[in-house]
Amino acid sequence: MTLNALSPYHIKKAFMYPRKLYMRRKENLEPGFLLSALELHYYRPAFYQWMGAINDDRLLLQEANIDSNSIVVDAGAYTGEWSQDIMTRYSPTIHAFEPDPRNYKQLDKKAQVNSRLIPHSYGLGDSNERVQMTMEFLGSSVVTDTSISKGIASTEVEIRDIADTWKSLDFDRIDLMKINIEGAEFPLLEKMIEANLLKQVDCFLIQYHEWHPGAYHRRRKIRKTMSKTHRLIWDYHFVWEKWELK
Repeated sequence: MTLNALSPYHIKKAFMYPRKLYMRRKENLEPGFLLSALELHYYRPAFYQWMGAINDDRLLLQEANIDSNSIVVDAGAYTGEWSQDIMTRYSPTIHAFEPDPRNYKQLDKKAQVNSRLIPHSYGLGDSNERVQMTMEFLGSSVVTDTSISKGIASTEVEIRDIADTWKSLDFDRIDLMKINIEGAEFPLLEKMIEANLLKQVDCFLIQYHEWHPGAYHRRRKIRKTMSKTHRLIWDYHFVWEKWELK
């Protein structure tokens, strides 16, 4: 890859590499989730700030002005832990979307014991299509091409247009929408802007993924549009951010 072909993300990672080596030695962590997360975020300050915020308030990702009459969308439900926590705390109706078939099995098991958790075995995006998804459990993605280079398996999954899905599920307003879909958040939110759906969501929890091509530019554009209807509550740069309707 030439210098001209390097994305801002790759340039930033290269610039931060000495810090990464230093922090790796300083932390000296055993293999596990925390080590993997720190390596993924190359030990950058925003991730440490996020860890500090979660340490101060472990329910930070569950705090919302919702109740048993609310409608919640969990885009990128994984195996349903967040949905289950929200259900336990508020008892809303939750539509949980998870295209990875292995994760969906676990999500469906949780839904079988709670009728207010409604699982959907497809992902949300900007069009109706079938795409290849890398099978990495927590990091499964339809926008990466690592399956060949890293020997990671992939499978074909279904993605449905958010505007079509909104109509087919007869949504009016969404009280809370969590989005963590490994890079696919960009086309999803761009389609919501195009379809004039942003203002139909009272609260967003969004995880943007820095490695996605054009991530910085696309995130800026989405946030600029979102700021017209929502106010930013908190922001941990390319980790998590929360927006509420003005």
